[in-house]
Amino acid sequence: MTLKPYARPHVQPEDIDAVCEVLRSQFLTTGPKVPELESVFATLVEAQESVASSNGTTALHLASLALGLKPGDKVIVPALTFLATANAVRMCGADVVFCDVDPATGIMRLEDVKKAHARTGEGVVAIYPVHIGGHCADMKSICDYARAQGWKIVEDACHALGGTNHGAKVGACAYSDMACFSLHATKSFTASEGGMVSTNNPAYAEKMRVLRSHGMTPDPDTGPWAYRMDELGFNYRLTDVQAVLAISQLSRMEDVRQRRAEIASQYREALNGFSPYVKVVPASENGEPLLHLFQLAIDFEGLGKDRATVMKALLQRQVGTQVHYIPVSQQPYYEKLYGVQEMPGADSFYQNVLALPYYVGLTDADVRAVIQAVQDICA
Repeated sequence: MTLKPYARPHVQPEDIDAVCEVLRSQFLTTGPKVPELESVFATLVEAQESVASSNGTTALHLASLALGLKPGDKVIVPALTFLATANAVRMCGADVVFCDVDPATGIMRLEDVKKAHARTGEGVVAIYPVHIGGHCADMKSICDYARAQGWKIVEDACHALGGTNHGAKVGACAYSDMACFSLHATKSFTASEGGMVSTNNPAYAEKMRVLRSHGMTPDPDTGPWAYRMDELGFNYRLTDVQAVLAISQLSRMEDVRQRRAEIASQYREALNGFSPYVKVVPASENGEPLLHLFQLAIDFEGLGKDRATVMKALLQRQVGTQVHYIPVSQQPYYEKLYGVQEMPGADSFYQNVLALPYYVGLTDADVRAVIQAVQDICA
């Protein structure tokens, strides 16, 4: 039997051909394929602008820099997310205000936002909702509240490319100032490694493009070779090799959507409630997702097996699994900075969650094998 990891890139011959064509060209780093990807992506998510970067973390950092975050600012971030969401705020010197989440879905709710706001008081300037696994936060209600407070809104949509939220495409920024995406190899669409930020604010887009390339701008008054640096920037550029892979991958959006939906349907039908201790993490009611993760909520205590034991048993059946995520508020860096914080919703979700193999390359036989293994081990 072949190992079925929790995620695997789906690289096709046309992807390889596209990359080889770039490798035979004069542009291996940033060339014409990067702006082409930005145009393709903006059209796909129905935003005015999109900006490519080297990964999802740099996308979040560039968005934070575009907002002008600085020491003394506070940003509300859900405790249940990957490290990068909070770290991007800290990289600007601003403070993170951790917000609890729904214990069933791992998603930030308006009621959680209001509690975090009441706890921290003045100084909040932005909020970063996160769409875990592709299930979207209720951006309409969060947007209405945030706008009333004068906050900026950046969506961490690294799991949610291809989904919708209250009728708008994720990335259209109908309820936010910017949306950040990952093109990592574990995602539905990959550049091997890469990030994107979509926005309807041209000034944000221009600032991010400058900052991703050392803060350099042309200086034609001096000469055609000349440049100037007015503010500190970074080397966060994407390469043409990565960009063309992403362009090729994104061209199969609808095929990927259909296959991932088929796999999710098979999992859901077979596994939701087959045992009193096993449930499927419920879908968000805020839109139609293109899921990045398929997650179970397992009552390990009731089952009488801890999570590590279940994961090892599944791995012996060639079924790889993963956990998303340890609450960021529990990380030593943040506990040292802000003290121990009670986040019961995030902690409950984390204690029970387990992600199954979920990628386009799974055959129906693979899916049945995963289902059987879960049923045998978690019965």
